[in-house]
Amino acid sequence: PSEMPIRPYRCDDLRRLKQITEICFDGVSIDRNIEENFGQINGRDWRFRKLRHIDADVAGDHARGAFVFETDDGDVVGYITTRLDREAGIGWIPNVAVDPTHQGAGVGRQLMEHAIDFMRAEGMEAAKIETLQQNDVGSNFYPSVGFKEVGLQIHYLMRL
Repeated sequence: PSEMPIRPYRCDDLRRLKQITEICFDGVSIDRNIEENFGQINGRDWRFRKLRHIDADVAGDHARGAFVFETDDGDVVGYITTRLDREAGIGWIPNVAVDPTHQGAGVGRQLMEHAIDFMRAEGMEAAKIETLQQNDVGSNFYPSVGFKEVGLQIHYLMRL
């Protein structure tokens, strides 16, 4: 392919990014795990909390580090978001997701390479990403693009 169909995020992409997020993070998000163990909190389900992460990912200056994969038909089928810690020299990928109907075709890999190139061009010396142990896709994909595991973290919650 001559040109990757990756472009910068636009405000009118937000609804689609949230649709993809809701599909892809069902069963592999901390917020979903919380709900499975404790039920809804404050009358809100896991989607409410997870989808607010996407709002934060594209708020203000963060939006310039968010990218979407758009098919020839103009359908957004995947996205990736980044955050830059310029003082630390570390870029972070808070979220990456590809619609299941387009998984396995290299969309995630192209998005990841685009984000890594972006962070490198912005002067970052390292990139970090995290996933849940139960997320087989992330656990296999991230090492395949060069990430190395540096530690495991356990999340706890208690009702007050």
